[in-house]
Amino acid sequence: MKRKILSVVIYVTTAFALAEFFDGLYGAGPVTLHLGLIHLAIAGTILFAVACILSLFTLRVGVVCGIAGGVLSWPYFAIQLPTIPWGSLVSILPHANWVDLLIAILVLVVSSVYSVNQLRMLLRDRNDYVASLMKPKLLAALLYAAGIFCLANWYSIWHWFRLRYGS
Repeated sequence: MKRKILSVVIYVTTAFALAEFFDGLYGAGPVTLHLGLIHLAIAGTILFAVACILSLFTLRVGVVCGIAGGVLSWPYFAIQLPTIPWGSLVSILPHANWVDLLIAILVLVVSSVYSVNQLRMLLRDRNDYVASLMKPKLLAALLYAAGIFCLANWYSIWHWFRLRYGS
């Protein structure tokens, strides 16, 4: 059951982060550049949400659905990688308008690595997960999800703290 919960946490975090990216993308106005790839990536986002639900029932189908979501999402985000100024990332991060893109790429990398590793384990039919190792993995996944949530909403959280506790 813990493996299923871990899978749900990874896939729901990915689905929400990608959905937030696409909400910001379409919220700015009509998008005409790479429209076909955007539609594929949105279909991938939907598959990540479906993978989250299916992972509760059958891990194998959920992982396959997660891999399909990654395959559909990566073409759009791969062409977006050069738009991030990697050389001055830390200095301009607070003033950047591409933080959602960076978060989307981060969660896509994590879910892709997780999905491929899970598929490798399922194809080998290895159930040698030690119960003592699943607790730290589950805790790490929950901290990952909370961290992505805070990173995606850092501006609102910062202003809430300033209004509540400071100047």
